Amino acid sequence: MKKRLFISVVLALVLTVLGSVPVLAAKPADFSASGTITGISPGDVFPAGESGRWVVAERELTGTFPDGEDISGDFTLTYKANVELATQAGNLHGELAMDDGSYVLKVNGKIEPLEFVWFEPFNTYLPKLTINGRWTFTDGAQGQGDFNAWLIFIPTPEGHVGFIAASGFDLTGKW
Repeated sequence: MKKRLFISVVLALVLTVLGSVPVLAAKPADFSASGTITGISPGDVFPAGESGRWVVAERELTGTFPDGEDISGDFTLTYKANVELATQAGNLHGELAMDDGSYVLKVNGKIEPLEFVWFEPFNTYLPKLTINGRWTFTDGAQGQGDFNAWLIFIPTPEGHVGFIAASGFDLTGKW
């Protein structure tokens, strides 16, 4: 009887320890990456009738996260949006993929109305867009969080984002 009780207690302790290990290993860690947006494709962009809005069926932002970040290397953010041309405000949905194939993130955000800021290198005011939203890993890792991006740009003759003069792209969250 004592032997059976001893074996039961030892087995219970072993199962308790083994059951706790995956819980400890699965605890999320802080995640952050800060980079820049370096380019934008012409994409597939067309007017949404006579509404003053534009459909961005597909467009690509390219950029880089430098070494030393939680993820590093070049990335491509392929997105779609529906924006008001005059303010560029609207919703953005897309996928950010690291060019080396290591990670893929789903992104959803809101493009704030553009503002004009003094841009010293060109000695003039230029439009600035700010985008805030959420991201979730879909390949390469598990995790989610927030993103904040901004870009100062020279518009195309039609008023769309053209040459990117300065930018920032920050991801924060857990993984």
